[in-house]
Amino acid sequence: MGPSPRLLVLRRGGLGDTLLLAPLLRALRRRHPGAAITVAGVREFAAVLVAYGAADAARSSEDLALWSPATARERLSAWDLGFADEPAAAAAAPPGVVVRTFVPRPVDEAPFGLQLARQLDLAPRWPEDAWLLPPAAGPRSGPVLLAPGSGGATKCWPRAGWLALAQRLTAAPVVVVGPAEVERDDPRRWPWPPGTGFVVEPEPVGLARRLAAAGAFVGNDSGPTHLAAMLGVPTVALFGPTDARVWAPVGPHVRVVAQQGPIAGLPPAAVQAALRGVAEAQGSRSRTFCQ
Repeated sequence: MGPSPRLLVLRRGGLGDTLLLAPLLRALRRRHPGAAITVAGVREFAAVLVAYGAADAARSSEDLALWSPATARERLSAWDLGFADEPAAAAAAPPGVVVRTFVPRPVDEAPFGLQLARQLDLAPRWPEDAWLLPPAAGPRSGPVLLAPGSGGATKCWPRAGWLALAQRLTAAPVVVVGPAEVERDDPRRWPWPPGTGFVVEPEPVGLARRLAAAGAFVGNDSGPTHLAAMLGVPTVALFGPTDARVWAPVGPHVRVVAQQGPIAGLPPAAVQAALRGVAEAQGSRSRTFCQ
């Protein structure tokens, strides 16, 4: 038997885009037992997949120097087989290295992580391969985490909705603060209930550790929302302009509250009901979080 193959998966994009590689990576592991899998993209985002065993190494896509065919050809020789969202990677592949490309945008209405895997003729176990940790049954002792930010302003539920939801909780929440919302409208300046805490984690792996300890999570269509759901946390995902059928996290521990049109139309009562429902579905009937 020859040496284990060395596989490269190249996917550029934000945290959520990177995490949606999980079904593809899990399916690749089964197809190529013993393979060493490297994910190239934004290195700190890919590091989350490594931390939870979906991949073995994280690289920056910039390291591949795809703008320089000669350099890229040399660097791509470190792998035996590649999968990339960039045609230049396939064009630069050296002899003996096959790089298959995939389309980094939706082609139908299936969950996008499943779409990516299917493009490469892979058959993930669904939805299990979409998770980094399985959903945990029974009560969870951590606080409710609220994540009011997102990379796109149109994906953000307004401040008034978040504050109304926070007032309905049985205990003060913990608010996740990311770089986009600090620049746009820092939620640490909002009039939250007394006792509200904040999570400011510059590294996604550190953020993952904080999210994994949550009792429940509510967030917009964003990387942290995908991360919380993939860590098995009871999650309420809020959607407005984007298609929840394609982009929402999946699993019995996830509730999606979707609004056709601007996300400002989502009523706090609907989000509260979803939070109560996801807690009860996980066996947390004695601790539903909402008044």
